[in-house]
Amino acid sequence: MAQPDPAKLLELKTLLARHVPAEGPLETSLGGVYVYKTSHPHTRQPERYDAGVVIMASGKKRCYINNKLYNYNAGDYLAVFLPMPVEVEVVEASPEDPLLLVGLKLDLRRLAELLLQLDRLEAPSTHAQDNTSSTSGIFAAPLPNDLLDASIRLLKTLDNPADQAVLSQNIITEIYYRLLVDNNTRELSHLLAQRGQIQQIARAVDHINQHLDEPVVIATLAAAANMSTSHFHKCFKDVMHMSPLQYAKSMKLFKAQSLIQAGAQVSQAGYAVGYNSAAQFSREYKRHFGMAPSVKVAAS
Repeated sequence: MAQPDPAKLLELKTLLARHVPAEGPLETSLGGVYVYKTSHPHTRQPERYDAGVVIMASGKKRCYINNKLYNYNAGDYLAVFLPMPVEVEVVEASPEDPLLLVGLKLDLRRLAELLLQLDRLEAPSTHAQDNTSSTSGIFAAPLPNDLLDASIRLLKTLDNPADQAVLSQNIITEIYYRLLVDNNTRELSHLLAQRGQIQQIARAVDHINQHLDEPVVIATLAAAANMSTSHFHKCFKDVMHMSPLQYAKSMKLFKAQSLIQAGAQVSQAGYAVGYNSAAQFSREYKRHFGMAPSVKVAAS
């Protein structure tokens, strides 16, 4: 696999160091684009990843989904196509050489429209060549130079309001295109070939996240995905790397965590995501996050 141009990777790192002077995530003035810096490693911590692409300029991270490991280091990118509960570990970061990245939230409707356009053009690079690959809603890969170059140009628009207003959306569209035609991974090719299945699972995922206060009914989710219950269960695990019930429980707990961080009482947060027993909610929250829900921590 081709590796990114070291000079361009250094340029991306320099831009990020200038635009994210403080620790943590920072939303930019570009809609859906954020930058992130951390100077310290940390062990595995549960996080919720929304649909997006993370482009690494420096440092090393690991992402786990049910102990399936995705490494993404300087010169790599991680793409997530559906909201996912994950565990994240920062492996390499220091005050002298912090971890720096730029992230772009993916608009799946916009992505689907671009896919249709590519299909009309019959772009050969967007069709799967290997049907043995696993369908997955997440993958990591080396950063292609075309995608790296577009990311640099996008960050440069932050320095010029006119460039930002005129050019940024076109560059974001280019980033989407570069993601879709990148042949670094068999997973992406297979994902594109199976996008109808991905979209079906996406409808079930959306139903879960829109009804976190309700019990999970597999038949209802299968109907939303227009699948039989047995086929739905297998396809969901292929895409999300966990069962629908595991996924729903994790997303309920992440929602409860955000409510507690926003000031809700523990009992209110548990009830809001469908827990009628405060004791059960507290047990499952502690098992998931490693601390009681009464322990408030800053949002990451």
